[in-house]
Amino acid sequence: MICKREPPKIIQSLIAEKNIYLIDVRSSQERLSDGYIAESMLIDIRGPDFEMRLNKLDKNKMLILYCRAGNRSLNAAGKAEQAGFKDICMIEGGINAWKSQGFPVKME
Repeated sequence: MICKREPPKIIQSLIAEKNIYLIDVRSSQERLSDGYIAESMLIDIRGPDFEMRLNKLDKNKMLILYCRAGNRSLNAAGKAEQAGFKDICMIEGGINAWKSQGFPVKME
């Protein structure tokens, strides 16, 4: 697998510097209750349209995935690799690690 696991600090710098897709693969309910990273797009890995929505994205851009703790992101990374993405990262420890290190989340 070509997926890289990066700590939140590295991910934050990638978000700031690159033209990337930041994908939240959790459910919409989790996103509402636990918050989400600004600028992230919700594509629920358990949703029936996950692969279809992933395939609509530019495969030449870096893809950064996150979930609650990292398990679903890893699954999503495998699907992204199969879809043809070459530059795939995930937040090591998911949004839990992001929040525990004091990085901001949006609540709605």
